[in-house]
Amino acid sequence: MRSLRRTRSAIGMVAAVGLLLTGCAGYVDQGGGSADDLVLGSTVVPASFDPAQAGDANYVPYFQAAYDTLIRREPDGDLAPMLATDWSYDESNTVLSMTLRDDVTFSDGVAFDADVAKQNLERFRDGTGPLGHYLALLEEVVVVDPTHVELHLSAPDPSLLVHLGDAAGLMASPAAFDSPDLATVPAGSGPYVMDTSATVQGSSYVFTRRDDYWDPSLQHYERLSFDIFPDETALLNALKTGQVDAGNLSNRNNVNEAERAGIEIVRPDIHVSWVGLIIFDRTGTTIPALGDERVRRAINHAFDGPRILEALYDGQGTPTQQIFSEASEAYDPALNETYAYDPELARELMAEAGYPDGFDITMPTSAFFDQPTLQIIRQSLADIGVRVTYEDAGQDLISRMLAGDYPMSLMFLGAPVDWTLVNSYLTPDSAWNPFHAQDPELSELIDAVPAADDGEQAELFGEINRYLVDHAWFAPWFWIDETYAVNDGTDVVLQTQQNVPSVYNYTPSA
Repeated sequence: MRSLRRTRSAIGMVAAVGLLLTGCAGYVDQGGGSADDLVLGSTVVPASFDPAQAGDANYVPYFQAAYDTLIRREPDGDLAPMLATDWSYDESNTVLSMTLRDDVTFSDGVAFDADVAKQNLERFRDGTGPLGHYLALLEEVVVVDPTHVELHLSAPDPSLLVHLGDAAGLMASPAAFDSPDLATVPAGSGPYVMDTSATVQGSSYVFTRRDDYWDPSLQHYERLSFDIFPDETALLNALKTGQVDAGNLSNRNNVNEAERAGIEIVRPDIHVSWVGLIIFDRTGTTIPALGDERVRRAINHAFDGPRILEALYDGQGTPTQQIFSEASEAYDPALNETYAYDPELARELMAEAGYPDGFDITMPTSAFFDQPTLQIIRQSLADIGVRVTYEDAGQDLISRMLAGDYPMSLMFLGAPVDWTLVNSYLTPDSAWNPFHAQDPELSELIDAVPAADDGEQAELFGEINRYLVDHAWFAPWFWIDETYAVNDGTDVVLQTQQNVPSVYNYTPSA
């Protein structure tokens, strides 16, 4: 019986798409499910193995293989010691003191200490990585002695400890910082080391167990491989033939076929990702109409989320009109009644905003987006006068979205812890706010969060959620049931905050 610990919350930053590849990887001769080897299948590949460039969601396990974090996130979301053995805040919650391990070395032999931690934290904060905003409030890192460090913040950060268990807490050898090789060959203190002779960049990443790793309890395999596939169909075939032990499936047809083939599909109790449209250009920079909230409200009224869910996803999800998850205190079921499917009202709003004849818009496509959903988007928007032209973004889908190349797009996005959600999607400098949209009312709510107590924060997040729905910053349709496929011979524990398990969560079946 495959183990499955149910998650307590759905605090997942899940941008469940990535750089889709054009080639399949192999290690067919290895076979799935051996006690010595774990082969994970994926349709995404990291743009870089430099931790300052680390991504979230599907990208997390790649970095966990080679790097340790200051704090480790347990499967249920609890925080456990890793490179930091203890931590505490001062009374103002603006100084975080951490005690560090004194017995850790990187794969190149460099020792880990407080100065190395300082260099990594500042490098992550000051870099150009997609998650650099995780340390936006970090003003200074003070080295007290080799095993003690202080993080001084400009204001309290309710999500800092979570981030130090994620990309912001990844520690690399400072000797590799200036090396171009760091993009392809990690230099960490983690449980595995990349086997460069067996790795094929962009196709298969192979790691071997590090003999001198400081915590052998996290090493469950001698060899860990990530095999990359061009699409889910290829990944499904690899699961069916036993080429890989586990992989993330989202397409309902693939999930159903996997179950018919005897592959176990495990699901979290709480939804992780919402599906719908992310309206990037709320400023009207490239599409002036999108700067008018009446147009954005019209777009919300143009879609019948429950019907789309039933028709394309076998009803395996829950309709929603908000991006805060059910696990958040900000979640309000009443908000899901804001935008009934009503094309006639949508056309009235378009006319009221000055666009009775609609407008033209270019949106991206990708191998990750299924054609039926794209067709529904085109038809639903055409019904209210919005004429969609699709452009294939290929492997550059995410980077082009975040660069502001598209005013609006279909998207699968997650609902992380509330403060992370705010800083990932809503602030002017958020990665997923490429047009830097802002509003004094929303900014006032956001600025009040760090200094508020827990009860006040919950109220503020609730007001932020209501603002987003009322002003139609997004057009969510439903929460999708997350599905992860696991073959016989492998036990896995799901990981809250991620749509794929951490590398520590796999073990050979007894």
